[in-house]
Formats: sequence, structure tokens, C-alpha cells
Amino acid sequence: MPEKREFPAAQLTSLVLFIASSIFAVYLASIAYSIEPSVSASSTTSGFGYVIYYLVAAIVFSVALIFLARRFKLNFLKWLFVAAIALMVFYVWNYLGLVIANTYDEYYVIIIAAPAIMVLALVFHNRWYVVNIAGFFLTSGMAFVLGFLLGLWAAAVFLAAFAIYDYISVYKTKHMIGLAKIAIDRDLPMLFVFPTDFSKKVGKIEITDEGVAEHAAMALGFGDVAFPGIMVVASAIYGLKINHFIPFFILPLLGGIVGMIYLVLGNVKKPAPGLPFLNTGVIAGTLLSYLIFVVIL
Repeated sequence: MPEKREFPAAQLTSLVLFIASSIFAVYLASIAYSIEPSVSASSTTSGFGYVIYYLVAAIVFSVALIFLARRFKLNFLKWLFVAAIALMVFYVWNYLGLVIANTYDEYYVIIIAAPAIMVLALVFHNRWYVVNIAGFFLTSGMAFVLGFLLGLWAAAVFLAAFAIYDYISVYKTKHMIGLAKIAIDRDLPMLFVFPTDFSKKVGKIEITDEGVAEHAAMALGFGDVAFPGIMVVASAIYGLKINHFIPFFILPLLGGIVGMIYLVLGNVKKPAPGLPFLNTGVIAGTLLSYLIFVVIL
């Protein structure tokens, strides 16, 4: 008989986090659009140049990080990642502060305190849930920024390119698995970690070619949440411009949810590249929205 599939805590938490990150990114984009609508993508093809730029940057970054980490004891790497997270938290709270603060003093306190608290937590209390919170702000911020700048079709091409890259880097070259191992070994904040049993303390997890050792937790790259969120944001902003915000927001998000469920529960060899499933889902949802509300109606 086939093994019965359940929806355990780790998989459910990863799904909830993806949904929350995408919704939060769209919320940030809506704030930015209400303030500076001219900064958003001017056409559906705006930002095609980012595809090659970020793809090359991702490849160079991955190769350089693996090369340096294997040959040198680079303790400063963690500080670089913490600094990147702090910068994104600062950027995100710049927009949240505009909504929350009632005075200039409150605004400046918020945008300074938020990244400072995040850095202190990562440095002095580097637990899996602290990294997850940091990752939430990083992935939401990244989805917001790139989704806001990229046009609808530019975002689709962007995600398709990275889905192919993710597939090759996990199943062919396998350097993405090596990157995940380095992130765990050096305590680099690059991965979401979801315990399979929240009643037990999560110790040092180990990533092997077959996935997380002993199934103590499930690991998910920050990019697996950020990249599909880019499409959700780009689609939502496009829908906002043509007065069809709800379908252009909901359908890509639903596509991403389907992709995430298949990734974590489907018969997929682990470790698996997340972007081919997630990006396909959000792109399909966007295409369906466009077909119904632009082409047909």
C-alpha cells in the first residue's frame, strides 16, 4: 500500500511562512505605490536587464562562497550576511514606519531600533526561530523591491531563468547542496529551519545528499520564499494599475501554494530545488489572471 501522506508541523509552517511573506511583500509594495507610483515598473517588460545581471551575480556569488569557505576560515562571512539582513530590515521598516509612526521622532526610533534589535538577536541569540524571523523580513523585502521594479513579463522571465538555474544547481552540479552545508556549518543566516517536532529542542542539523540528516528538521532556502514572492508582487501591482488587483494577487499566490504543497509533500527526491515548483505555480497563476481579465474580458 502507498505510504499515507500527512501534513506535519514543518511542512505546514513552511507553507504558512511562504503565504505570510508574500502577503507582507504585497502590503509593502502597496505602501510604496501609494507614495511613489512612478517608481514602479512602467511597462510589463520593465527590468529585463535584471534577469542576466542577477543570474550571473547568483552564479558568481555561489561559486565564490563555496570556494572561499572550503579553503579559508572566513568568520566574517556571517557578519556580511547579518549586515545584509540589517540593511533589508532597515529598508522594510522605512515603509512600515510611515504607517505606524505618528511623529518624526517615532519614525526615526522605529527605523533605527528594528534593524538594531534584529542584529543583536542574530549575534547573541542565534536560534533557528531568530534566523527564521530575519529570513522573513529579508525574503519579504526582496520580493517587495524586485517585484515592484520588474514588469509582469520581466518578472516571469526572471523567475523562469532562476527555476532552471536552481534545477541545475541541485540535481546536476549540486553546488547548491554544498552551499546549504556551508550555511549550516558556518551558522550563516541563509536557510529557514522548520522542526519536525516542536516539542523537541533542535540541535545542530546536518544536510546530506539525501536531505536533512535524521529528519530532525526541514530546511528551506530564503530564495525559495523570496523568488515566487517577486512574481506575486509584480502581478499584484500590475493588477492594481488595471483595476484587477484581487485576481492578479490571489491567483499567483494560489499557484505558489500549490507548488509549495507539491514540493514538501509530493514524491520529490530530497533535497529538491524549490524554484521549479514554486515559480511554475506563481507564473501559471499570473498567466491565468492575464488570460481571464485582460485577454478574455
